Amino acid sequence: MPFDVGKLKREAKKDYENAWLESKNELLLEGDYFSLEKKGKSHEIQDFIEDSRNMLINLGFEELILPMFVEEDEIYKQYGPEAVLILDRLFYLAGLPRPDIGLSNEKINKIRSLIPQFSKIDELKHIFREYKKGEIEADDLIEVFVENLQILESQATEIIDKIFPELKELKPIPTKTTLRSHTTALWFIVLSELKKKKALPLQYFSVAKKFRREQKIDATHLYDSYTLSIVIMADKISLEDCKKIASDITKKLGFKNNKTEIKKATSKYYAPQTEFEIFVEHPTTKEWIEIGDGGFYSPISLAKYDIEYPVFNIGFGVERICMIKSGIEDIRKLVYPYFYEDISFSNKEIAKGIKYKYKPSTQKGIEIRDAIIKSALDNIVKKSPTEISVWEGEVNDKKIEVKIWERDVGVTLLGPAALNEIWIKDGNIIGVPSEKAPDDAYNTEKSYLEGIANEMAYNIEILLDQKKESYEYRVKMCYRASEINLEINDIIMEYIHSNQKKVDIRGPVFIGLSFEVVK
Repeated sequence: MPFDVGKLKREAKKDYENAWLESKNELLLEGDYFSLEKKGKSHEIQDFIEDSRNMLINLGFEELILPMFVEEDEIYKQYGPEAVLILDRLFYLAGLPRPDIGLSNEKINKIRSLIPQFSKIDELKHIFREYKKGEIEADDLIEVFVENLQILESQATEIIDKIFPELKELKPIPTKTTLRSHTTALWFIVLSELKKKKALPLQYFSVAKKFRREQKIDATHLYDSYTLSIVIMADKISLEDCKKIASDITKKLGFKNNKTEIKKATSKYYAPQTEFEIFVEHPTTKEWIEIGDGGFYSPISLAKYDIEYPVFNIGFGVERICMIKSGIEDIRKLVYPYFYEDISFSNKEIAKGIKYKYKPSTQKGIEIRDAIIKSALDNIVKKSPTEISVWEGEVNDKKIEVKIWERDVGVTLLGPAALNEIWIKDGNIIGVPSEKAPDDAYNTEKSYLEGIANEMAYNIEILLDQKKESYEYRVKMCYRASEINLEINDIIMEYIHSNQKKVDIRGPVFIGLSFEVVK
């Protein structure tokens, strides 16, 4: 059963520790209830990255993992006077200081109000000294309390929460370390080391996240995105060579039509008039879109890392390329569809969200269900009034008889909609006989008759357990899914309502079923 989230939140607000301890009771700890469904699906960004990696390796590039963190002074070395502008878009890291935690008599008394006879004062002081020095990690502190002070986990949490507020009042202190906003910032550092250890040419790539403090997140801007970054260090390489390499790689990324253009304003870590952008023709709109930026690193920037050879670098925007390939216009929907994409389901996915609510769980129950269906189909046009025995046998040590009937005069055993099946068409759930199903509709392989037979067999199992000796079950006109034992997933229903789709399963069913214990 779903959690009562309202109750859980109220209890946690009132007494978090006790609510946390009790929350274990909401979970099944033993039993065989779940197995994985075949829902495997990769993300198109990761598919592109995997294909690109293999392509570059086959071209002769070696893959490297670049560090995530960059010290501020590296930006000044690479950008020169432009660095002050670049720093504005960086994320600086901050950390929480380890506080000095004293043990006053007042705090000791508060601890003893929670834990009478608490005596391990020196042990607690030692723990806090080790914590201050960094010998104990913050996320291990509760465990250290439990082991060294020989107290309960709940008591350790209460001590931290209620007696030492200084732990909750800490303020982050900024550092001079930043998250990389360009893979470029790391290539200078990495190449300065590799040139001492590897023979030229050096040919490397990395698919790495970069982080930028954008002014806003919108259809074309994210705080974090992937760059497919490539560097080549050689004793002799021309800008013409670089453009050709960039164009060849772009073709292998799937864009036969591409062109390069020198940028009018050059970033200071590139040499003047060597920075270029590479554009591709959008396959649908035929618009030229920039997907990469590259050029020669500035010899001045390279000199600060004692690099004496020319270095070509180009970076491709992974998300932008995937947007072009997929036709999606909002980068947020591509990367984070669970936040930004409108809910959408295929006909097949909708069908998987429909099930019979009640089904028999015993072999006898299954036999009864199957017998109801067979008898109904065998006698579908039989004139009424009529009553047909469909199954006899023992259930729970009781002999019972199950019947299907129609008592109205001058009609058939089953109503016109009794054999309707459930179909999905353009997101709509409809109930019609198979011969009237719309073109391209998806068959859920569920029917009114089968749903009713499942519920009747289930009811027989339950009612016999409750010592009931007879029961009648009658479905007349069907208006709702529950009347034919169908349950539709809440998320599917939300999709149907929000997209003006419909569930239309109305129809005259007129099925009568009963059972009784045979004396």
